[in-house]
Amino acid sequence: MIDTTTSTPEWVLFGIAVLSVILPSLGLRKGIPLLILMGRWVRWMLFAALFAFFLKAFEFSFRPDWVHFVTGLAVWFLLETGYYWIAIKALSRSELPLFPSFETNKDGDEWPADKRLIEVREWLREEQFKRLSALKAELFEDTFLRTSIYESSDKLTRVQILFIPKRKGGATACYTLSTNGRNERRLITDNLFLPFGGYYPEGWNLVRKPLIGSLKRLLKLHRQRLIKSNLEPVAFEDEPLEELNDQQRVLERLNLETGFLIPRQHQQEEGKISYDGRYRLWKEMWLLAYLGKSVS
Repeated sequence: MIDTTTSTPEWVLFGIAVLSVILPSLGLRKGIPLLILMGRWVRWMLFAALFAFFLKAFEFSFRPDWVHFVTGLAVWFLLETGYYWIAIKALSRSELPLFPSFETNKDGDEWPADKRLIEVREWLREEQFKRLSALKAELFEDTFLRTSIYESSDKLTRVQILFIPKRKGGATACYTLSTNGRNERRLITDNLFLPFGGYYPEGWNLVRKPLIGSLKRLLKLHRQRLIKSNLEPVAFEDEPLEELNDQQRVLERLNLETGFLIPRQHQQEEGKISYDGRYRLWKEMWLLAYLGKSVS
């Protein structure tokens, strides 16, 4: 039986709590990043509402409810900011490579056994994208970052599918589409949701759309950007492994020069990421989590 003594605010809080669980779960299961982002906002609102509710229920404060609610929002911001800074510091001092080196994947575990991802692979075949290579990079012992590289029939666009391992097993796929131009220019469209915070070469025209979970939509956006740009596409010359590792070296060198990374000779004492880099990384973590945008 339903407890009729339960007040309306309590039912509202219960409904918000249910939404905070359902939205991210559904977003992960269906591959809809927008639902995950909405879940974060709902969780923030839930914390603020509970904060205000308990202050009033236990008579800790007699200020207006909206003051308690706004205070709850600020408390959550401070708590999550503290968590982000601890995570960034741990990353800076960890053995995790920020720009890992890839090698050819000969293990035969290139593509996860996931129905949605298998459909993506079939769609690539239908669109006449040719599979070029399967690569991997070791993050920790027995933990690898795997990627598959495909190329369009005109050899002007490459698709990198990055399989990011999940904590509970399996992998999440992110897509990067790139087209090379003359004079080391490059047009890049991706949906990476992992914060980077660093700097990209001046000739790279990059747009990050973490709220687009569909490769089909991302490819459409990339082609629209290519039409609107003044980039003169040229065919890829390097093999995927050589090209990807060269990109990693370029990014690492640039971020050392710009001060995002601490010089190698001081990294053991101070960590890998500078204070300015940590601030940029913190800002991008917030932007990606709650607005679906990056610093770049």
